[in-house]
Amino acid sequence: MYVGLIGNEYDPQMVHMVSALESTNVTAFVANTAHFGSGWTISFDPDSNEGFLHFPPSQQRLPTRVMFSDIKSVYWHQYIPTNTAAPRQVNPSSKAESVTSSQTSVSQRMWIEQELSSTLLCWFTYGATKWVNSIDAVRSHQCKPMQLSVASQQGANIPYSFVGNAPEAAAQFCSNMPEVVYKPVRGGKVAQYVNKTEHLRPLLTTLLSQRPVTFQKYISGTNIRSYVLGKEVVSVLINSVELDYRNDIDATPVITIIPQDVKRLAIRICAALGMHWCAIDWRKTDKNTYYFLEANPSPFFLKVERDTGLDITGRLISLLQN
Repeated sequence: MYVGLIGNEYDPQMVHMVSALESTNVTAFVANTAHFGSGWTISFDPDSNEGFLHFPPSQQRLPTRVMFSDIKSVYWHQYIPTNTAAPRQVNPSSKAESVTSSQTSVSQRMWIEQELSSTLLCWFTYGATKWVNSIDAVRSHQCKPMQLSVASQQGANIPYSFVGNAPEAAAQFCSNMPEVVYKPVRGGKVAQYVNKTEHLRPLLTTLLSQRPVTFQKYISGTNIRSYVLGKEVVSVLINSVELDYRNDIDATPVITIIPQDVKRLAIRICAALGMHWCAIDWRKTDKNTYYFLEANPSPFFLKVERDTGLDITGRLISLLQN
């Protein structure tokens, strides 16, 4: 049986995980989705519900074919779009031909990318493999407002939030809160304070004409990150002077103990989101109230391990093997 890893084979966390798996005599392989179609391929038979991953002979550690049903589990670190996203150079003979050629090239690349990603779904949705985590869990992280809703249904406190691109409603929300932060709906950028000036409404109109935004009541307190691994929860406290500690190069995690009811809540949220493991970000107030912010299905953890000595790797390896 094999354990697969999805991500860049040169990513330090991927290198670390491959080494950790192989130290337990597990045969591990990396599937970098950026190279799907050019570096490795898939064949799938719907009638037998069986497929193969095909690797080039140069990868000496593996056979050239790995059967889906021989893959015990997969660690999902990062999906990287295929290399079809790179623009292709053309040499048109006229300006009109240049525009037409460029449009065709972009359209063709988008279509090919869709075909490649749809084919990958044959593997990503293969039910006999344990996905840590599944594509559905990863997608849940791409709509953080829905995560907030799920967490609330599990009993978590969540910040008062507004999601959308309706400027009047957004302005009303911001005016009702003493301090407001805004962040992307999907993620990818850090949170920022809303500057509540007399020009707020026109600024919101301009911003929301470009993209939807998540606005939240600012919660004063301490950053807590809980790593949920199956039925285990380990947590760190991250002190920072920044609104978002990811902006703070001096932010250092230290081990902290969270209440048992918050641990149980973290496990419930992780399960409700369809995850085997995740990192939950909380905001802990001075009154020891925990507010759920988000659950990351493929978090970075090497720095936390190195700074604190927490054994996240061992727990993650156990999840992949059992």
